[in-house]
Amino acid sequence: MTDDEDDNPLAGLDDVPWAELHHSYGMADDVPGHLRAMQAGVSDGRYPPDAQLANHIVHQGTRSQAAPYTVPFLARMALDPSLANRHRLVELLIAIAIGLDNNYLPNGYDPGEDRARSEGLRGEADDGARWIAEAADDEQRQQREASCEQLLVDAEAVVRSYSAVQVALPALVVLLGSGKPELRAATANLLAWFPDFAATSIPLLKAFVADEASPGAAATGLVALGLLGEPATIPFIRRYLDNPVSELRWASAFALTRFGIADRVVIDVLTEVVARPPEKAETMSFLSGSYISLATMALAETPVATTLRTVDAVLSGLAQCKGVEGFYDRYYASDRLFSLVFPGEPAEPPQSFGDLSEVQQRIVTFVADHEGSTWSYGGMEALRRWNVPTRWPDLRAFALVDVAQEPEPPAPTRRSS
Repeated sequence: MTDDEDDNPLAGLDDVPWAELHHSYGMADDVPGHLRAMQAGVSDGRYPPDAQLANHIVHQGTRSQAAPYTVPFLARMALDPSLANRHRLVELLIAIAIGLDNNYLPNGYDPGEDRARSEGLRGEADDGARWIAEAADDEQRQQREASCEQLLVDAEAVVRSYSAVQVALPALVVLLGSGKPELRAATANLLAWFPDFAATSIPLLKAFVADEASPGAAATGLVALGLLGEPATIPFIRRYLDNPVSELRWASAFALTRFGIADRVVIDVLTEVVARPPEKAETMSFLSGSYISLATMALAETPVATTLRTVDAVLSGLAQCKGVEGFYDRYYASDRLFSLVFPGEPAEPPQSFGDLSEVQQRIVTFVADHEGSTWSYGGMEALRRWNVPTRWPDLRAFALVDVAQEPEPPAPTRRSS
């Protein structure tokens, strides 16, 4: 290999048997083209090449068989200062490692769970063989064989993807010192998902937070410390709870709830943030930068989650989430809030608006007053389980008809007919 090949982040790309690997849209022989387009900074379609690659190898958070093989090339490109938008490469590495972060917020990621699932599937060979043998005909038998095989391939891809990114971490930590705040923040985010690397990453993250000038990036570092879950970091995290910068107060409060700390100051900070979220910044990349959703998730872990004060604060914040830029705020915050206030299956589904509790009525009225807004499927499904209509006209009628039927206060004089 020549020196030029040595310096090329994509050296060895053609040595990978891409045509024998799968991604979400079939064989992975198109992956080298996406990686080369990313390196060249060119786009031949509606979406940039990193988004196209992500759609193929981690579609909707599903790690494909090809995903772990892309990691060495993505990591080397992320370290190449001649490339633009390197934070997107680190964000893609995060997706390869864990999929969608909303599945693990606000409590962090435990890689042991995915390892155990993969090992469990390998250990269930006898059960799978019996299930296949019980098939009614050859067609069903083949379908069952393919199903069992695919489950194992998918589970192993998850473990291999995570492990591949973990191998790259020692080289990537240098990006905490990058000149680009969004790249520093993405790197702090990446470190949050690797508890086995915490002995190395925690001192680096503490130094990063202490020196970081960007509020969003520093907040990302504090959230990362919370997600790593090391109790020894609590005093460091707590010192930012009364910081004059709202992003740092929020991040400190969020991180402290990870340790079960929900005192008055923590609750006050989180309530303040959900009611008046800080302006979004690309340097806070957890959950697409949604401060209100992350604060709602943190409050959901506390005893005050379904109090009127908390619910009213979240609804106040949601009312400010407008347009396309507020999509993720509305989606994730409503999912957590609605599911909390309308939990599980009610023993006796309410028959009318008046049968709902006061906090439930607050949410129904709020949704009825915000036609066209995007609420999560999970949140609306929670309302449906409680016999609350979810089509806007029906919801509006549900809320208003019962109000109109409430007894009127006695009139001081007789009304005219």
